[in-house]
Amino acid sequence: MRRLILLIVFIVVLIGALIAYTPLGYVLNQSGASAAGVGWAKVDGTISKGKISGLYIDTQPLGDVNLKLRPLSLLTLSPSYDVQWGGAAGRGTGVLTLTRGALIGKDIRLQQEIGALEALSPPVRAMGGSLRVADGSFRLSRMGCEQASGTLSTDTLSTLAAQYGRQFGRISGPISCDTGAFVIDMEGRSDAGDQVEIGARAALTGQGDFTTRISTQDTQIIIALTQIGFERENGQFVYRQSRSAGIQ
Repeated sequence: MRRLILLIVFIVVLIGALIAYTPLGYVLNQSGASAAGVGWAKVDGTISKGKISGLYIDTQPLGDVNLKLRPLSLLTLSPSYDVQWGGAAGRGTGVLTLTRGALIGKDIRLQQEIGALEALSPPVRAMGGSLRVADGSFRLSRMGCEQASGTLSTDTLSTLAAQYGRQFGRISGPISCDTGAFVIDMEGRSDAGDQVEIGARAALTGQGDFTTRISTQDTQIIIALTQIGFERENGQFVYRQSRSAGIQ
């Protein structure tokens, strides 16, 4: 019995070692990620410790990603990675776990400059500011987003409001899922009572939309909003943008 146990342990360790030293580039090439619009300039290292340089999704550059395997996770056949991401316009950290049917993310923290988001229209990108995710988590499967949590916030209106003598703190709200898509609902208010509501949906297929609603009585702010594409609707100023699946 003792020999049998030692043999089993040896086989498990051997399999784990073979998996750990598999080139990361080989795994990515076999994953089918390119068919989903994911690409990269260079891959170094193995799946136990590797680096993806020049990562991008569709037309959006993301930067470099460093992956470090948590060795004990191999015993459960659900490898987990400590992930560090960094680029010219953003950075983040988190833990990713690969299971047979899903990709699970936990402890996600990131910051992304709005001006670097290629999918947004030029007027919105020109507003500047950044997006932040705190305490994020998700579970993705073939059906899309099954579960998500965390807080998304932005300071994009702070600079714009300051030009008109307003104090506008962070706009923030929860991250969730609905029918396979990520859902975001944020809101904020200025010291003068101006109110902002932002709602967005984003699916893994590339389809998504977001709507920003601003309630204000300030003439100068109204002029500024109309100049960057906001339209008056039911006493509010509204900006919408949408993207269909497969549209670049």
